[in-house]
Amino acid sequence: MHDLKQITKSLQSDLERLNIYLKKATSTDVPLINNLSSHMIESGGKRIRPIILMLFSKILENTKHVIHAGAILELIHAATLLHDDVVDQSDIRHNIKTANKLWGDDSAVLVGDFLYSRAFELIVEINKEKVYKILAETTNQISQGEVIQLMVKGKIVDDVDKYLNIIYLKTGKLFEASSGVASELAGGKYSECAKLFGKNFGIAYQLRNDYLDYFGEESETGKNIIEDLSEGKSTLPLIHSYLNSNDDDKKNLLKIFEGKIISKSDMLLEIFKRNKSDIYTENKIKEYSDNAIKSLDVFSGDAKQSLIDLTNFCCQRIK
Repeated sequence: MHDLKQITKSLQSDLERLNIYLKKATSTDVPLINNLSSHMIESGGKRIRPIILMLFSKILENTKHVIHAGAILELIHAATLLHDDVVDQSDIRHNIKTANKLWGDDSAVLVGDFLYSRAFELIVEINKEKVYKILAETTNQISQGEVIQLMVKGKIVDDVDKYLNIIYLKTGKLFEASSGVASELAGGKYSECAKLFGKNFGIAYQLRNDYLDYFGEESETGKNIIEDLSEGKSTLPLIHSYLNSNDDDKKNLLKIFEGKIISKSDMLLEIFKRNKSDIYTENKIKEYSDNAIKSLDVFSGDAKQSLIDLTNFCCQRIK
């Protein structure tokens, strides 16, 4: 399987330009904003959203506003992460301490607001109504997804479709925007296929996170393992297991999950394996990845192949 460096080889100079642009865009006269912004921007994110935008732009033969739009996506993503980490009280991301852990919740929330508003200042510069519309709707939907997830915090969501909708809003939406904006920058060509790719890719991406949280290696993932349990997050392995458990296992799942009993995580994993929830989650990841790849049928060329490789990489990644 290709690694991310191989897949994005053709984008190296664009990604370097993106990093320079992001640094410039978040540089202010306020030291705390600069420190916290650069912590977010340099903290080992994969830049998957701008990469999707760049690859679609290559397919659609557009070079205008690509770096600019890639920066907007990263700023929105960084803002949501800052707010997310505060809500979840996360300590570690990508093997390093989170901004809220280093600078406190107040600073993380306020700098998150700064990054959001900075993104919208940059959107104005692109001056395309449809791009503005996609990104305004996207940020609104992400917020709705966050609130819905907050409302079910500490409870087991007992409906797979309801959960898939939450992750579509929270994660899938920004990936859908990445490919949708690329299409709009190229004059709106193949917009439905592009958005379909982003949506399916994004859901598969989040489901892989769900899988790795319970079945990954802590040393690989760069997060605390079984973080979703300690944060009271109902994810696909848990939901599937709960729906397919006998009464005894159901009781145990509820007790461990609602009590956030990390010490009993082994029992939790035993129940998951008994219900084949690991296999079920892997199959769902494959289903959404296959749908993403299928939506690329109308395209051809190297950049299309890179998107296929990226999809396969993300659905099999170990961190």
